[in-house]
Amino acid sequence: MPFTPTSKFWPGTRAILLVHGIGDASTGKEGAFPLDVINAMLGTDAPNVAIYSINYDFINDWLNTKINFQAGISALKTELKQRLNKETADAAGAGTTDATTPEEMDATIADYVGDVIWPILSANLRLAVRDALIAQLNQMQIDRGASARKRGDDPLSYQISIIAHSLGCFHTYEVLTAIANEPSHALRPRSDLFTFDSVTLMASPVQLIRTVAGAIAALVPDLGNLATLAKPLAIPAETRGGSVFPCTRDFLSITGSHDPVGGHLLGRKIDWAYMALPGQRSIIVPQQALDIDTKNGTLQALAHAFAEGGPKPSDPHSWSAYVAGQSELLRGVLLA
Repeated sequence: MPFTPTSKFWPGTRAILLVHGIGDASTGKEGAFPLDVINAMLGTDAPNVAIYSINYDFINDWLNTKINFQAGISALKTELKQRLNKETADAAGAGTTDATTPEEMDATIADYVGDVIWPILSANLRLAVRDALIAQLNQMQIDRGASARKRGDDPLSYQISIIAHSLGCFHTYEVLTAIANEPSHALRPRSDLFTFDSVTLMASPVQLIRTVAGAIAALVPDLGNLATLAKPLAIPAETRGGSVFPCTRDFLSITGSHDPVGGHLLGRKIDWAYMALPGQRSIIVPQQALDIDTKNGTLQALAHAFAEGGPKPSDPHSWSAYVAGQSELLRGVLLA
């Protein structure tokens, strides 16, 4: 079924686009948008903020597509496991000892992370999400103009922000790079005066994908058209007349100290997996309270993170937990 962007009248002067990771995000299903937590974070301002969320229900063959890429997924997880071997050994040497072997941990984390980022192996999935995101941003631009003009306001005084999580950060990064540089989308920060108020990436796997997918480049289709892999990582921007115009006024990276998708393991930063774009605001959320400071605790948390019934209290990758835990910071970013 074709993607149809959401259109709505803005109740106030601000809008947020929520971009989740993979699969179906229908209410009550795995990966569902944390709308209740978002509204709680916004507090009394929630009724005045237009919230958009891009659902991938129009892609109805996620699992079938995954089956078609088993060889690539296996290579991806093998590369992850090999890179994690030294990290887990170092963590064990730092005093995180229990009955679980480093090999078991490597395999579990590689499976977990691989199941998050495998869609990079499908050009069709990537392009479908890319086109849907751009279509939704175009509709938000139209809605902004219509809402502002109806009140007699300047549309440029109305602000759009993005909050993305997990693989949604990758899709967001790719789209922001495309719209900042391609005139056909009419969403460039300088030429088209389209600048986000803020972009927040939670548990971003952008650097992890750059490292791991780059190592298995032969299995990644359309490699040259991936900003994540094709050029040095930077905040997406338009270059015009020798000057650089970022796509957003504020670019935040939020990840947890125990979230391997966001580039951390047992409280240790993994340099080859942690996204550190020049100019970003970096927030590392302490997750010791999750009681997963041991290898065995981490394995149990990751093994059950995607189980039925919604986010688990010990899930270091929980979108809801990131929003709730950083509600004061996010409220200041989104409503300032």
